[in-house]
This record gives sequence, structure tokens and C-alpha cells, in this order.
Amino acid sequence: MLGCGLLVVFLSACGTPGLPLGEVSEVPMALVYWEGPAARQRADLMREMAGRKTEGRRRGMASLDAMVRLVDPSGSQRVSEKLALIPGRIVLLNARTLERTRFSAAPPNARPLAWSKDHTRLIFNSDHLEAGRSQIFEYDLETEALRKLTRGPALHLEGDYGPGNAFLLTWVDPRGGSEAIGMDLRSPNGGDLGAVVEGFYPSGPSWSETNRLVSYVEADDRGGPRDGSVVSVVGIEPGDRSRRLTRGRDAVFSPDGEWIVFSSQGPRGWRLQRMRSDGSGRSALGDSVLSARWPAISPDGQHVAYISSDDGIDRLYLRRMDGTGDRILLEDGAVAFPVW
Repeated sequence: MLGCGLLVVFLSACGTPGLPLGEVSEVPMALVYWEGPAARQRADLMREMAGRKTEGRRRGMASLDAMVRLVDPSGSQRVSEKLALIPGRIVLLNARTLERTRFSAAPPNARPLAWSKDHTRLIFNSDHLEAGRSQIFEYDLETEALRKLTRGPALHLEGDYGPGNAFLLTWVDPRGGSEAIGMDLRSPNGGDLGAVVEGFYPSGPSWSETNRLVSYVEADDRGGPRDGSVVSVVGIEPGDRSRRLTRGRDAVFSPDGEWIVFSSQGPRGWRLQRMRSDGSGRSALGDSVLSARWPAISPDGQHVAYISSDDGIDRLYLRRMDGTGDRILLEDGAVAFPVW
């Protein structure tokens, strides 16, 4: 049950063709949403970001400007500060009914990161309590309890639920050198269970309970016409070594652990692809001509939501996991960072 004091409900209608929404899971998706004029203002700034040339940087450089680009490769610190003045809010979306529920536990400019396996808890990042230093919080939708999982001076940018309700948390310490960066495993009560990777930034970690593997992206922030980021996997046991699988971004495991769905850049833009956890079986996820980034897979593994910006504004779309049935979910406003 969602707490009554937490939520404000509002509806959206959508009459576009595509797969019938009656077949889609009602388990809520979390995403960042911008309404009306704010969506257009954000699109204009995103175009400014995309047009900027960035200087080359060594992998793992622990500057805030580099971290912005690792999470969003077109970013720069100055433009990101402008984007902060156009705040998006986390909402919970029922993809079947298109009911949107404002998530009041998080402040503006927070970003959803992952749901617990039972979909009762959501982790998100926000910098509202530590003077611009991003930290990670967890909200329990049943008890309405909010707790802070990380503290500075290190920045904690992304994460996922790990084994036994432990947490996978990425971090970068601005006081350190190029090695003061990585991903740790933390116990449910916050205790450090050891480093998973160190010395570079593992963007977008996604945990597979089936394979006991973490997928992540070794992001490339050097600029240039072709993104060089690489999808990799690593086990969580001591001594497990990372394996680089293929070029791509925005990697996420399917709920059964069978597939990694990711975004791949080709000559005609970004498209969704999938592969097995060892890199085999790579194939396009559908033959749509839409650009596609930030996939989020439904808890039943039947559908994938993604973001496309063919009209200049980041819109939320949906297709089946067999690649068929594309349809737009939200025609109004702009969206970012969906997690399902």
C-alpha cells in the first residue's frame, strides 16, 4: 500500500497505437518527469550539451565534471547547473493505466536508481542534504520510512539492490586521485562488505541474482563522434575479475538473469540490443527506427520501456521483449532515468 500522506495522484491519457496496454504489468515504474514548458526548456539545454565539445580525460579521473559526463556523456558541469534550475520530479507510473503518482519522499532533481525485488522499497540519489554532494536514500512504500544509506565526503551516484538486501553503491571521493573511485557492496545496515571494482567508474550497476553477476558500463568520456563505452560484468566474490562484453551503454539485467539489455550506438543513432551474460547471442531488440536509450524491463520480463527523443524531447516508449509493438507511453512532458 502506498501511504496516503505521501502521494498526489494525477492522470494522463494516451490514444496512440501499438501494443495494447492491457497486457502490461501494473507494477509501478519510477522515473523523473518534467511538465509542459519545463520539458521544452530542458530539451533546449540538452541540445546545448550535445553541441559542446569536451576535452579528453583519462578513465577514472575523479572530478565532478567527469562524473557528470560519465552518467550522461553529453554533459558538462556548467550546463548541468543550468539543468538543475529546471527541476524534474520523481513520479511512479502505472504503465497499464497511465496513472502517475508524485513521489513526495524525494526532492526535486532526485533520480530513482532501483527497486527492491519485492517492489516495496526504492533507492534514489539526491544532493539536497550535503551541499551538492550526491548521496543515496531508501524509501519504504509500506512503512513510509526514509533512510539515508550513504554519507560524504565521497559522492555516491548510483546503485542497486544486491544479494540478501545488500546494496551495490558507486562512489567517487573528490579528495583523492584517479584511483579514489569505484563500487562497493554494503550490508543492509550499512556495513562495508568490500569493493566490487576500484580505480574507474562503473556506471549503471545492475545485479542479477540468478547469475550472481553485476553488469555495468565502463563509460567513455573522451568525446568524439562514436561513443566508446563498454558493457562489462563482474562477480561479487573476492578475486572475481571483470569481463568486457561489448560496446554500449545503459545496461540492465532482465529479471530472470537471462539477458542484458543495453543501448548500442550505430551509424543511425542509438538502438536497443540484448545479449546473454557471457556476451553471446547478441541481437537487435526489434527493428524500430526510433532512437532508444535507458531501457527498463518490466518485473515480469515481458516488456521494456525506453526513452526516445525523435521530436527533441525525451519521451517514454514501450515495446515487447521480442521487439514488437512499439508505442509511446507519455506524450506530454519529458522523462529520464526510468527504473521498473
